[in-house]
Amino acid sequence: MKVGYLKLLFLLIFFTQVVASGQIKLKLEPVKVLSYNLYNYNPSQSSYQLKSSVSRKATANIIAGIDADIVLLSELGHGEALEELLADLLAREVNYSFSSIVKGPDSLRRLCILAKSAPKKIDHRTRVKFKLKGKDVFVSRGFAYCVFEWQNDYRLHFIGAHLKSKIPTALGQTDMRRYEARQLHYLVDSILKNDPQANIVVAGDMNDTFDSSPIKEIQYRRYRYEKRLYDLRPYDKSHASWTHYYDKSDEYSRIDYFFCSYSMLGEIDYDLLSIPHSPHWFIASDHRPLLLAFTPVEKEANESFALFENATRKNIRPQYQSWEHFEGPRKASKEKK
Repeated sequence: MKVGYLKLLFLLIFFTQVVASGQIKLKLEPVKVLSYNLYNYNPSQSSYQLKSSVSRKATANIIAGIDADIVLLSELGHGEALEELLADLLAREVNYSFSSIVKGPDSLRRLCILAKSAPKKIDHRTRVKFKLKGKDVFVSRGFAYCVFEWQNDYRLHFIGAHLKSKIPTALGQTDMRRYEARQLHYLVDSILKNDPQANIVVAGDMNDTFDSSPIKEIQYRRYRYEKRLYDLRPYDKSHASWTHYYDKSDEYSRIDYFFCSYSMLGEIDYDLLSIPHSPHWFIASDHRPLLLAFTPVEKEANESFALFENATRKNIRPQYQSWEHFEGPRKASKEKK
């Protein structure tokens, strides 16, 4: 019995040393990240806009069905909104032990991060401001910012944003959104200055389309590779990428995004990058949820760049002759044989 115990102790010490030396690599499962605008999730009767109990239950069903590891919520209401949502998720056997609300100037439509494991660092930006037409203006919802870390020292900088809506203002809603977007990229840039190889995901409702100046500000498209952010562009089972439905004009648009830094392109699981389907999505919100998955192991970005291009449909070639015209998400072009 004593000899068996010594053998077991020796094997445990040996295994620990081998793992520490890197000779055995422990398998890390993909980490799922959800971004979801809840459309005024307010259960309080005193709220300016009460979200019905049917809509709130549908919201909980969608979040629980996806069961992501990290969640960014936009438009979480005040009062007991978070407590009710967490209780509804727990009743569906989904437990988020970590939750953190961004307490920005807008106390009615708040950003919130949920996670199954607590981040290493919480550094929400709640008093970010810029000058527009001679006035100091605060970023209304602030920016969510958490740093998650895994046992293999892999670090993820996770940033959430909900930019100014298109409701007209005296300062100009487009200008306000563009300046907010600029402040968002200043945050990204400060991270990259300290660590040029940082793994960064930016998620949220940016309230504008891909060709707009605010989205260009976020991406820094005039820069190449390391300094810019990459639009991951998830799409649904029918290959549609719209994320928001505006019923007044019967308009479908893509205004919710996942962006990532160049260094993280290799870790993205492009097969799981999607807009999950739910038959009750419009009961829950006017937005659809976005799902991202990555494996927290450092990989070479250069080797995955072509995969990124294909996965985001920037380089799709259908099963026709290479010289034929074809319709697609980008301008059709004639290719030489």
